[in-house]
Amino acid sequence: MSTQSFYSWYHTQVVLIEVNKQIRDVYVVVYDPKKFIKVLEILDKYGIKVRGVDANTKSIHGIIIVDDGGRQYLASNSVDVYGYIIDIDEWGFEKGLASAIVFAKTSIIRPLMNIIVGIDYGKSIGIAIIVNSDIVYTNSYRSKENALKDIKFFIENVDTQIKIIRIGIASNLEDAFIDTLIDTFRDIASIELVPEHKSSKLRHFIDRQRLKADEVAAINIALYRGNS
Repeated sequence: MSTQSFYSWYHTQVVLIEVNKQIRDVYVVVYDPKKFIKVLEILDKYGIKVRGVDANTKSIHGIIIVDDGGRQYLASNSVDVYGYIIDIDEWGFEKGLASAIVFAKTSIIRPLMNIIVGIDYGKSIGIAIIVNSDIVYTNSYRSKENALKDIKFFIENVDTQIKIIRIGIASNLEDAFIDTLIDTFRDIASIELVPEHKSSKLRHFIDRQRLKADEVAAINIALYRGNS
């Protein structure tokens, strides 16, 4: 591919990608009050707006998160469901919620081909989670532990054919952080070190999304193509 063709292709990809956009409604029909509160906390953390059901609800469309009691409620009230039901009592709590977040933000759910994590390492750590071609989550962290916790949440719980973690090669990149990545994810994801000298090349586009500089860099690291 020529340089001109590549940049035309790359620009097209960028224009089509929207950051952290929820494209499907998410309903929470969880009967257990402790689970219900925890579900809402986690969905809010990852930028998911939720809807509920009441006695007047006849049908729901989108991603429906239920527990055993919620599933019984829908059945007993004859609520027609059109979409994807995620029963956290069957899927597992974190697996169900991670999947629901991804389903709500990806244009194509079946199949989920790949999940790619971009990491911009510095005084703060930017991460970007991309599933298929959709950016489902970005954040900036002061704590390495919190960054790793969120990476683990998605990498371990979202079923895709390919899982990749890309970290930009920085002068202050610590061996201990790389070792932790390898020890934590070696059995479930490929870990790649990529150049980060062009990791801010989309700044003019992504600044409108009100992202921090390290989040922008993490997106570009995740989208890295060799010889670009």
